[in-house]
Amino acid sequence: MKHQVRILFVLLVAFCLSCNTVTQINMNAKSDVISNHVDSISFTYKKKIIVVDASLEDNQEPHQFIFDTGAFYTKIEKHLANDLKLPTVFTKSNSTAQGITRKVEMTSANKIRLANTTYQNIAAGKLRYAKESYSPCLAEHGIIGANLIKLQNWKIDYQKQRLYFSNETFEGEEAGINSAINFSTGFLSGIPEIEINIDGKTIENVLFDVGYNGGLVLPKKYAKLFDNTRSEIFLDKSISGIFGSNLDTLELKTLEVTLGNSKSKIPVEFSSLNKALLGNDVLEHFTVYLNYTDEKITLVPMSPITLDEPKKFIPGILNDSLWTVNRIHQDIPLKIGDTLKSINGFTPKELFKSHCDYFLNASKFMDQDSITIGLLNDTLIKSSL
Repeated sequence: MKHQVRILFVLLVAFCLSCNTVTQINMNAKSDVISNHVDSISFTYKKKIIVVDASLEDNQEPHQFIFDTGAFYTKIEKHLANDLKLPTVFTKSNSTAQGITRKVEMTSANKIRLANTTYQNIAAGKLRYAKESYSPCLAEHGIIGANLIKLQNWKIDYQKQRLYFSNETFEGEEAGINSAINFSTGFLSGIPEIEINIDGKTIENVLFDVGYNGGLVLPKKYAKLFDNTRSEIFLDKSISGIFGSNLDTLELKTLEVTLGNSKSKIPVEFSSLNKALLGNDVLEHFTVYLNYTDEKITLVPMSPITLDEPKKFIPGILNDSLWTVNRIHQDIPLKIGDTLKSINGFTPKELFKSHCDYFLNASKFMDQDSITIGLLNDTLIKSSL
């Protein structure tokens, strides 16, 4: 009898999963865009993240969204989704690059507008940000995901901070047509995945992720391909996505990376969370053409690729009076999660008014060659950054 119950349970789960898959296919099939011309919209570039204004349904009020080719679905902050009376259609699991999975209610937005272009029947998750997430500090209302982005072709002009979108190919792509990068997308997905050549070795399935403000990060397993290159080790919990942060061990190597016709030696991070992402810290040095019609990415160089040296130490705020360790280099005698009394003699409340104030302005505070870390026992550690 127990065996029969198990079989029935497995069949029921499989049936529910297949129903959800069919529902997702139907929702994606209904997605459409109303546009007969090249449209454009300015964006705000906050902490190397593209933030755009979009209006939803019949409401003309603009809302702020992160523009994110690395997000499978568009996401609308849950309170906003409920205010707009967007119904829950089904529930599914959603995982982030930080390796955190949450259940998300799925809905469908009848209209999402960017400038004069209207996107119809866009599947969207109702988003509950984690308390420690920094994403709402950038765009409180959600994410424009790849299921909307894939409906058109895009030009990202980082220098002018402007997005262009069209059903046609952009004339400017011709400048880099001989070095265009092919991309592919998975089942139901609009997330572009590319191959990258690093020191003569090809790494596949790297997400072309303009929702990531870092440079190039790859799964840890690839680090052994470059054993002849010096490494540095970092423990990191400072990167916080929509569902919060996770502990990562990063092995950093400076390697020659080829993107189209562009070659540069840049720091590459190898992550124990098995992320494979190419983000804005690299892409902002190009004008980017993302052509879903031909599944090609054209990168037109605008400046030499120069990345900031990775910070050896990043503090987080434990409470108003105490700090904690969120990132640490192998040479600094501290651990992730250690409680700290002061940074350069200051407590958190003496420098920052809120969680978002810290996120948006901490880099100015940390923009120095060295820092003095005060422990709970009043011991001081001076470290280079």
